[in-house]
Amino acid sequence: MYIGIDVGGTFTDGVLLDENNDVLQSIKVPTYQDLSKSIEEALEHLIRGTDTAKIKRLVLSTTLITNILAQKHYEPVGLLLIPGPGLNPDKLNFIGDVVIIDGAVDYRGRVIEKLNLSDVDKAATYFSKKGIHHLAVACKFSQRNPELEDKVIAYLNKHYPHFNTMASHNVSGLLNWVRRSNGTAFTLAVNEAYQGFIQQVKETIHKRGIACPLHILKADGGTLPLEASLRYPLEGVFSGPAASTMGALALTEESTTAIVMDMGGTTTDLALILKGAPLLADKGASLEGYPIPTRALSVASLALGGDTSIKSSDNKIGFGKRQGPALCLGGPVITITDILVYAGLCHIGEKDRIKPELDKLAQSLQLSAEELCKQVTDLVIDKLEKSINAMFKTWEEEPAYRIWQVLSKKERRPRQVICLGGPAEALGLTWGRNKNWKILVPPHAQVANAVGAALAKNTIRMDLIVDTEQKTYSTSIGGVGDKLNKPLNTVEQAHNFALELFEKTKDKWDIQGDNANETEILYEEGFNIVRGWHTAGKIFQIGVQTTPGLIGYVDKGVKTNE
Repeated sequence: MYIGIDVGGTFTDGVLLDENNDVLQSIKVPTYQDLSKSIEEALEHLIRGTDTAKIKRLVLSTTLITNILAQKHYEPVGLLLIPGPGLNPDKLNFIGDVVIIDGAVDYRGRVIEKLNLSDVDKAATYFSKKGIHHLAVACKFSQRNPELEDKVIAYLNKHYPHFNTMASHNVSGLLNWVRRSNGTAFTLAVNEAYQGFIQQVKETIHKRGIACPLHILKADGGTLPLEASLRYPLEGVFSGPAASTMGALALTEESTTAIVMDMGGTTTDLALILKGAPLLADKGASLEGYPIPTRALSVASLALGGDTSIKSSDNKIGFGKRQGPALCLGGPVITITDILVYAGLCHIGEKDRIKPELDKLAQSLQLSAEELCKQVTDLVIDKLEKSINAMFKTWEEEPAYRIWQVLSKKERRPRQVICLGGPAEALGLTWGRNKNWKILVPPHAQVANAVGAALAKNTIRMDLIVDTEQKTYSTSIGGVGDKLNKPLNTVEQAHNFALELFEKTKDKWDIQGDNANETEILYEEGFNIVRGWHTAGKIFQIGVQTTPGLIGYVDKGVKTNE
């Protein structure tokens, strides 16, 4: 059996699946400020009367990291950068306060300019005066040689122990220095809260007598063992949208091409599936407009959900911030959900609670209650339509989308939407009729995120860099490196060496079972090192990961508006 739990901004969803991927139990509970309380409440329902020894895996999806960063619930982080020659950091997109220091590593990993430790002293003084006590140290090409980063970290730890420091080569092996730098800063920002959350999760699950492997859903739709996620917390950013996308895949036909719309209480997430494969963001994820070194699905979040409040301004209907649950569920103000309930499109809560406030708002706008409901519904649909059209401009820039267009018989955008979340069926089917979309409402649409988490495959990534002249290699997983003891003359040979090392990495992180033998090469390249008129060696770079996907599909029974 498998358990999937999705901790959303408003509700926490959970499912228990059997070995045939049938849903045995499902639950939706409030998301409390203490997220472990929501997880425990969901587990209490899911495992009641179940032999916990039969549970093979528990996968958790959480908005914790996204919310910490979006709400800025973290202390500021400073960036101590070592760019070397050839770049002007002032023209690049870094988060937070930046100090540049001397020193340089070249593309081969050789130190070509030594550190000036007095620069580190000046930077420490600057950050201390600004009240910044978290420092990310990022040197260009440090993933090929971390020497300068390590020296700066050691110096800071010895002379300025009040700083909490982190080196970028321990966060990512990507060549993209800006993404690696920002990723280190964001990792420092969320690290303490994430470590505490994971400890609470482990205690909660242990208390419930569950001893199966524990995983976190990643932004690319795969999962990562809980212990491994402690070193790479940013892998779990955007796991909510990833969960809804994987849930949509698990609950519909395997070759479906459609937009995924998941309306929660606070936001609506949008994603795209092309012939049964979720669309990936080719350049990786971004947080608050800053690029980070996290592989992610190409998703967008619209600040519009079932709990979004309805307001009037200048005799016009508009939307306000979420102030709590829907009025029909005991909340303080009228929401989108209340409108759907009153219009007979949704059947939850106490409809009688809505009428007095709805009548009052309608009268202030000189409308009947029915006219108000129609205008609000039309406005929600228009916002969704505009958001999807805007998102398509981003999707159409992705290489995978362009390939799909070339292979498709018709060069047009998909007009099919998979609707998930609380108001999915009510709003989706109305939207389909009004705007000529084909709407799919799968079974278990309200807990699809939890289904997606439960059935997502394990994934882990490794980047390899080889310098045959120096006879050295290193990988992104913890900066593992050693002397090269075999000849590598071609990309194919480097490819095979990468797969050999990756097998050891998978064993280290306990990546077993469903797709342990399925790997994908993310990129591979090699170029010559030329000395005078002769080739002195080669540099190879290979990126490999276990393939994301699903371990199975749920029996179908999809509703449509056709």
